[in-house]
Amino acid sequence: MIAVSERVIAIDDANRTTLVSLAQRIAWWSVALALLGSAWLVDPFAEAAFDAPKRLCVLLGAALASIALCWCAQSIRWREWSLSSRWIAALAALALLCMIVAAVVSPHPELAWPSLRRLLLIALLVPIGASSMLDGAPGKRMLWVVLLACASTAVISLLQAIGIELPLHVAQIGGRFPTGALLGNEGYVALACAIMAAVCAAVAASAAPRRARIAAAALGVLAILAIVVNHQATSAAALLAALSVIVAVRWQARWLVTLLVATLLIAATTALVAPLRAVTWAKLPVGGIEGFQRLTTYRLGAWVAALDMVSARPLTGYGLGTFAAEAQTHRLAAELDLHERFVQPSGASFVYAHQEYLQLAAEAGIPALLFLLTAIVVLMLGLLRHCWPPDDPERLVLIAIISTGIIEALAWFPLQVPFTATVLLLACGRAWRMVASTAELS
Repeated sequence: MIAVSERVIAIDDANRTTLVSLAQRIAWWSVALALLGSAWLVDPFAEAAFDAPKRLCVLLGAALASIALCWCAQSIRWREWSLSSRWIAALAALALLCMIVAAVVSPHPELAWPSLRRLLLIALLVPIGASSMLDGAPGKRMLWVVLLACASTAVISLLQAIGIELPLHVAQIGGRFPTGALLGNEGYVALACAIMAAVCAAVAASAAPRRARIAAAALGVLAILAIVVNHQATSAAALLAALSVIVAVRWQARWLVTLLVATLLIAATTALVAPLRAVTWAKLPVGGIEGFQRLTTYRLGAWVAALDMVSARPLTGYGLGTFAAEAQTHRLAAELDLHERFVQPSGASFVYAHQEYLQLAAEAGIPALLFLLTAIVVLMLGLLRHCWPPDDPERLVLIAIISTGIIEALAWFPLQVPFTATVLLLACGRAWRMVASTAELS
């Protein structure tokens, strides 16, 4: 009887292993196709020819991967998580609660609730990244999928720069140059290329095989060339910041990270506090407000609108997805208060704040921003604290991706672009898994 029972248990274990393997393959392909679709899909017949099919592809991929992983998921052993990972999960849950409250009290429920539903779907990429699906070889293959999507985007953009046009009769999503590849905007191309260059630098500096490091160096050169051709200073700055962090971690020069964080905090504080701004930024010889408008490609209007939204509803914001509806009103109010004009020469207005942190505070309130910022800080500290050996490829790659995204969010909106959002959320999930423990968490 004991032998028979043991045989039955062994068969059950084998069947379960097969089911888990099948579910993880389905989830892996769902995420891989979502990544490629978010880089390549275009619908010439849609009003939003670039973003609409890409966003749909990402949402479907996240939903299908989640269903596949939940199909054979084990119970969550949260007691095995590290203290840092518990804090991160709790802070993220509190931020999500703030977003729900913002939707409940939003003056634009017709915008806030659909945006919240989309957020809940795409946020599934974080637990997907935290699952065991990306352990070992599947994780490496997923990274190559990311690099394939980025490299193809860079090549198409460079071809457009020399006059070779896409055979598609669709308009770009704004932008200054017709080099948006299949993402639709040269800024989006540069965001993706900055992530690719940072990843390539991390691989080249790690203990990866020599062939992988040579390939990464070549792809890194391609990414940097695309950033330069598209004249994207924000992506270049994000790449430089990520390179500083990689150098600091790889060669144990932690003072570089401290210097970078201190610089960012000083710059943000002096920009946000009016008395400090008057004796710092206002004294720079750039030609006043008009000079700063040119330097920031006329983002000041979006930033002051977001700040005015924050001051009007600091605790709850206006609800996710409402910035475009409120921006014009609040920009005009800010112009009256400051006795300055913040318009674009074309007369157009921004749909996004071009600053993820300000937009989150404007739409979900300051508490939501503080919870998420604290979660990011704890996550990065966990990665940096446990980055041993210092040339571990996976940790360096995750640090590179997240560092790039943190800086890109200061003047762009990488979490609103389907491709970069997918990459960043998956990386955050994987980083959380590494901070949590080496135990099975899926």
